[in-house]
Amino acid sequence: MTDRIEARVVRHSELELLSGKVTSDGGELRQFSGSEYGLVTSAMVAEVAPGSGARRHRHPHAEVFVLHNGQGRFEVEGAYFEAEAGDMVIIPPNAWPSFTNTGTGMLSQVAFHQNARAVTLFEDGARRD
Repeated sequence: MTDRIEARVVRHSELELLSGKVTSDGGELRQFSGSEYGLVTSAMVAEVAPGSGARRHRHPHAEVFVLHNGQGRFEVEGAYFEAEAGDMVIIPPNAWPSFTNTGTGMLSQVAFHQNARAVTLFEDGARRD
């Protein structure tokens, strides 16, 4: 990390494009790693197709979803939450969440991670960081 944080615009095209279920169904998942800019926060920007979503996974840090368009159903260790554009969903550290786009259009959301780089452990043992 740098000692000095500078104001700047990070273009959508500069965000790391990730692959996985969200992208295989016509959506897109991009990652902003705050560590590259001297920040202690990271984010994932997602466009999720209807019926698609993220499989069960967890992070060693908290995660906050901000829904911009659409609606989704979030499952966090057996508890279910219905959310729509304008809502925020808070996921505690080490919880096992998943979500599905329950609408008819794209679900647009940003997930903020309380870590300089999102660290993800999937239920099948796969890891992304």
